[in-house]
Amino acid sequence: MYRFKSVFMLDLMNQLSNPMWVFYAIGFPIALILILGFLISGGYGEAVSSYDYFGVALMVFSVFNAATFSANSFMEERIKKPNMRLIYSPISPINIYLSKILASFAFCSMAYTFVAVFLRFVVGVNYGGANAWAPFVIMLVGNFFFAALGVLVCCILRDEGTTNNILSLIFAIMSLLGGVFFPVDGLGKAVATVSWISPARWMITACLRIIYDGDFSMFLPVFGLLIGLSVLAVVLCGRLFKGEDYL
Repeated sequence: MYRFKSVFMLDLMNQLSNPMWVFYAIGFPIALILILGFLISGGYGEAVSSYDYFGVALMVFSVFNAATFSANSFMEERIKKPNMRLIYSPISPINIYLSKILASFAFCSMAYTFVAVFLRFVVGVNYGGANAWAPFVIMLVGNFFFAALGVLVCCILRDEGTTNNILSLIFAIMSLLGGVFFPVDGLGKAVATVSWISPARWMITACLRIIYDGDFSMFLPVFGLLIGLSVLAVVLCGRLFKGEDYL
């Protein structure tokens, strides 16, 4: 346990000490939400402000980036040598890939919690009041899944650049289909139906229903599905991880 804690803390500090990663995790979503919320102010009616919508939708988009952080933490050039030392040290291989997942999960969870609190107090984004714990839990579980997904794709492709390119394309499609930048229900029944293949759609819809209707009907299905996908991703990482081949 001590060895795992040491590796985890090293991975976490690598992420916290990278100013570009900190900006991308905190500064970028805040700026994007404030800009889009201002530009489309009044476009969502009186009950739901543009800041409210983007405060949820773009937080989901930010959760996707946990995969990018974990992939970079796993294979970025500047930390390959420390990773190589870990491979040849007397620790279990699970400590290597699981620490990357958990460190990225912790880093992103801290960053996005700060973003949500900032938006709540600065522009009054509604996260559900007494029910705010439920959207927060959905974000946390989604955060863990995407952190595990980033490491899994690295294990499959064995290349950081290719992994980031593929993940960026997938997340762009997920975001457009999931209604991150605009609601998709107005685009027709066919598009609305297809949009349900995107995790963004599940997460955004579940959160908005909880926040505005007190409707928890989607909470357990989305929570359970994300947990199941997370477990599958971690198991596959264990099957596919070969330290000397991937780092």
